[in-house]
Amino acid sequence: MSFIERQLQTAVRNITCWANKNGFIISNQKTSCVHFCKIRGIHPHPEIFLKDTSIPVVSEAKFLGIIFDDKLTFKPHILNLKQKCVKTLNLLKILSNTSWGADFQSLLKIYKSLILSKLDYGCMIYGSASKSVLQILDPVHHLGLRLASGAFRTSPVHSLYVICGVPCLQFRRQTLSLKYYFRIKGDSEHPMYDRVLHPLFGTFYSNKKSYTPSFGHRMRFLIQDLDMENVDILAKEEETPPWTERNIAVIDDFSKQIKSLTPDSVYLQLFYSHRQQFSTYEAVFTDGSKTVNHVGSAVVFNHLTIAEKLHDYCSVFTAEIYAILKALHTIELQDIKKWIIYTDSKSSVEALLYSQQFSTYEAVFTDGSKTVNHVGCAVVFNHLTIAEKLHDYCSVFTAEIYAILKA
Repeated sequence: MSFIERQLQTAVRNITCWANKNGFIISNQKTSCVHFCKIRGIHPHPEIFLKDTSIPVVSEAKFLGIIFDDKLTFKPHILNLKQKCVKTLNLLKILSNTSWGADFQSLLKIYKSLILSKLDYGCMIYGSASKSVLQILDPVHHLGLRLASGAFRTSPVHSLYVICGVPCLQFRRQTLSLKYYFRIKGDSEHPMYDRVLHPLFGTFYSNKKSYTPSFGHRMRFLIQDLDMENVDILAKEEETPPWTERNIAVIDDFSKQIKSLTPDSVYLQLFYSHRQQFSTYEAVFTDGSKTVNHVGSAVVFNHLTIAEKLHDYCSVFTAEIYAILKALHTIELQDIKKWIIYTDSKSSVEALLYSQQFSTYEAVFTDGSKTVNHVGCAVVFNHLTIAEKLHDYCSVFTAEIYAILKA
């Protein structure tokens, strides 16, 4: 305990010095200490001083709306949360009057906005509480659904879930926790990245079943149960600042030539002349193609060739623009900074020039296609791709308009 006191006292002293230097004042009356410990019986508490005043040790403290108790059971927080939700349910009881009250959809929206949002807040943290403690919130959830749907008291809760389209609180906590876990997994710079993806004391928690495992271990067990261990998450990329301009330089020496009247030797001579003029630049060639059963992109460097197969629903334009994107990603990792990308897709070049005018907007690409055997559409976001197969009777126009609707 003496070692912990010295470490905490040093941290408090550094925080106090920083606050004094930057014009902040830490109030002694609003400062408290919670000793998190599983030891039963009498044991000493740490004695920490703030400006020569001892910081009081309390059994629980509220931080960002969540009450942390010294045993981390979260029972005080859940009891307080239930009390607040029950008071808000009185409003729902008034609005659910059968003669002049609101309709089902309005009541359900009010319940989700005023009560369910409170139950969801911080569930990743207090979700480590025991099953018996978490069940304290279930009657609040059930009562809210009964008031919104107008169901009888004897109606089974599973029927309420189906009628209202709202799952039980356990499934909601698991869903929100998984979203938070994968959000951390996609951001390697997150402060909890290593602690969540590579949690410590795995052997200790496996031997001590009575101890509640940390968030990383709980999510690992849940992912194993759901068979989601091999789900890859795209790494979060830094967004381009809105004040950054995209200067795209395009060279088209063939625009003045009429394709039907110009022999191949003239095009070849123009290309050699162009390469002689820009001999100090490294060349990259990109291409995309689509057949009945295959869509692919290729990028060719001097000593490297990259080829990837895309989804069958992708169009030639998607393959061409994806090849340019792969070339840019590879160039970014190279030491050489002078490059020229050669592409035969004029539509891709025009799309890049057009997007330069809207550099502050997020891009969404939609596409629809139809072959002999299938009709499909695709929507491509920055970190998400949605592809769906439609009925064989649908036309290309239907696939295109459905892709826009999905976006």
